[in-house]
Amino acid sequence: MVSSGSTGAILAGSIMKLGRIKGISRPALAPLLPTADGEKLAMLIDCGANVDCKPINLLHFALMAGVYYRDVLKVKLPKVAILSNGTEDEKGNELSKSSFELIKNLKDIEFCGNCEARDILSGKFDIIISDGFVGNVALKASEGAIMLCLKTIKKEIKASFWAKIGYLFMGKAFSKVKKKMDYNSFGGAVVLGADKPIIKAHGSSNAIAIEAALNQAYEVSKGEITEKIKQGLKGIDNANAD
Repeated sequence: MVSSGSTGAILAGSIMKLGRIKGISRPALAPLLPTADGEKLAMLIDCGANVDCKPINLLHFALMAGVYYRDVLKVKLPKVAILSNGTEDEKGNELSKSSFELIKNLKDIEFCGNCEARDILSGKFDIIISDGFVGNVALKASEGAIMLCLKTIKKEIKASFWAKIGYLFMGKAFSKVKKKMDYNSFGGAVVLGADKPIIKAHGSSNAIAIEAALNQAYEVSKGEITEKIKQGLKGIDNANAD
């Protein structure tokens, strides 16, 4: 399913109608974000589906995101970090510290420890793990910062004759930057943990965004992500799952 409708309705419907993968404690929203690298995308999981989480939830987020990166984006050993208030191993709250100990033992990923919010779009990491509350705040702050930069540049160009002249020479470069920052070309946020492929597109998606989301759903289905997540669950301890 691909939808740009209510996030809450999509999440509720996906669990009530389709069900979640057996053994996965909670499904999660996982959008793909542009990075300073220009070519790489970063996945932020979770970004709002689960406000209050336990360490086992974040472990499952890391497992599911790792499968997506390997089988859809074709990154053999994705770099994974936990969103925290510092990069040192001992930083973070009780949730991030406990999750650190679980995720560092996860197979088929390169665990990089903690990362700060400023590194989400740096390109240093493929996957950033967070609970839904912190992840949503970080996502909205990043979107706001990108929009502010683009609007400020546009405003300053219009305000100056010489800036307009400069834009004639820099227009192509600005267009490339805008394209790289445009969420419409990335598809939507995949709902990892549901028993069927579900993509939540942005509420203001245009035709390009819906096309990208449809392609994304196809790739998730072709990659058999659900089945591979089930296989990955066999290698971890689910004793404390919800």
